[in-house]
Amino acid sequence: MKTIEPSAEVDANLAEDIRLLKRIAERDAASFQALYKKYKGLVYATISNVLNDHHDTEDVLQEVLVQVWNKAHLYESRKGKPLTWLTTMARNRAIDRIRSKQRRSKLNDDFETENKKDQFEFEPSGHENLEDKERVGILHSAVSRLTDDQREAIELTYFSGLTQAEVAGKLHEPLGTIKARIRRGVNRLETLLKPSLD
Repeated sequence: MKTIEPSAEVDANLAEDIRLLKRIAERDAASFQALYKKYKGLVYATISNVLNDHHDTEDVLQEVLVQVWNKAHLYESRKGKPLTWLTTMARNRAIDRIRSKQRRSKLNDDFETENKKDQFEFEPSGHENLEDKERVGILHSAVSRLTDDQREAIELTYFSGLTQAEVAGKLHEPLGTIKARIRRGVNRLETLLKPSLD
């Protein structure tokens, strides 16, 4: 029995791959199926190593197969082995997919940044914020000059957001008393704040 030298086996394999690509260039579907069956796992692994995502790998594998079918006539044996041509094509398509995703991601980021810039125009400026703080300071200063009863009723109503009835319940006072305290407190505040607002 004659033994086949490993190099002879490699040469036979290489010749077979070149023959398959030539036949694919001539639109031979059986040769395409044979090449696909032979190298599907290796091409998938090449793409997966770059992308590390099953769905993207499946998509890119399909793109590579279409490319093989459409570009088999461009293969030149003097430039390298069919397997090298195949895996290089697969790797390049996978890298293209990453770049495409990065571009989309950058476009989304740019869009978000632009949106935020637009939103800033409607947000209070530093000057407006300073004025607001100043007003709050003046108001708190005026509230601190009320009687304890008035201050407590006003703080619970206006700062804590309780209704007058809830304030009455909380302070165990009749509702009429609370209303009178708040009314007197508000009148006093208007008097205290008038010079600041003019």
